[in-house]
Amino acid sequence: MKSHLKTPVAVGLALGIYFGIGLFVFAITASLWGYCRIFVSFMSTFYIGYAPTLLGAFIGLLRGFVDAFIGWFIVTRLVGYFQKRMK
Repeated sequence: MKSHLKTPVAVGLALGIYFGIGLFVFAITASLWGYCRIFVSFMSTFYIGYAPTLLGAFIGLLRGFVDAFIGWFIVTRLVGYFQKRMK
């Protein structure tokens, strides 16, 4: 992998994993104890299939990871681009 892509990929992976696991934990928490139900309901409007069930938790894990990875990859690339342009 080219060196200029290592940092955006690393940031995308780190925050994608973090966000995906967060969505997973919220769905399981809502399923078992009823906490976070409003948050899970709100996020289900963005992530089709996300629900307070085991399957919904895995859907949130996957979709949250992909969404955060792509978003933070783009942000990190833009930061690198602007840093080079401002030198």
